[in-house]
Amino acid sequence: MRLAIIGDLHFFDHQLVQGNEELLLAKERFYENFLEIFFEMEADVHISLGDLTHMGLEEEFEHVYRHIRNSGVSFRHILGNHDAYELPKSKIQSLMDHPLNDVLETEDALFVFVDSTREMDPQDYSGHFKADQLDWLETQMHASPSKPIFVFAHHPLYNTTATSTDEKMHMDPAIDMRAILRQRQGTGFYFNGHNHVHSIAREEQWSFIQTAACMCHPSIRLVEIDKSEVRTRVVAVEDREIVEAARILYDKLPQYHRPLQAQGQEADRDQIMLL
Repeated sequence: MRLAIIGDLHFFDHQLVQGNEELLLAKERFYENFLEIFFEMEADVHISLGDLTHMGLEEEFEHVYRHIRNSGVSFRHILGNHDAYELPKSKIQSLMDHPLNDVLETEDALFVFVDSTREMDPQDYSGHFKADQLDWLETQMHASPSKPIFVFAHHPLYNTTATSTDEKMHMDPAIDMRAILRQRQGTGFYFNGHNHVHSIAREEQWSFIQTAACMCHPSIRLVEIDKSEVRTRVVAVEDREIVEAARILYDKLPQYHRPLQAQGQEADRDQIMLL
């Protein structure tokens, strides 16, 4: 099985930069071209790790989902904190094509998609799970125990991937996610975005795989799963127009997180992990 994954896209509505012709032109050159390359990647499932939109506006969801639906790919989107800033989650759910918390099981693996965001709380952009979500996640840890499990959430666990100890750049550490993950007997893979930096960390039977934001490092993470190993590699987008547009947006888009060295080390981009 093959997955094509992007980190934080931050698709924004033109009203955010109304009158700024440089940013409007960069938006036009970046998003449509980048998404076209992403959707053309051969994969069984295309996945966004959250912050698909920049301000969580209905117009942003409608516009980016138009691209998604026109592509015809099998697509999954977990919410990021930016996605949940402006609208109640009941409204966001109506704009999406799948539940906020969902499970996909194939012959070879179990895929769990979970919403780690707070609702309409732009002041606290750290991750959070409600009690019923934790119960649901615990149930998934015991489902199909002979298969590897792949969990997708926007926020990293505290002190796993790069910058996950920085303020609000992680799940609320008061929530003992490790106690839940340890209940899985076999190999587990936890995928997240949020921190805008490529990073891979290992802890006990779990691998934590963080993917950079699309404007910080224009790229797509590919994950290939077979019966003995999981291979991940990052494919950099090298189109000059896309890269230059991304640089302008990175430099000047309001309310955007700008980390250093988003590309990480080679081992944060390309790695083979045994099952």
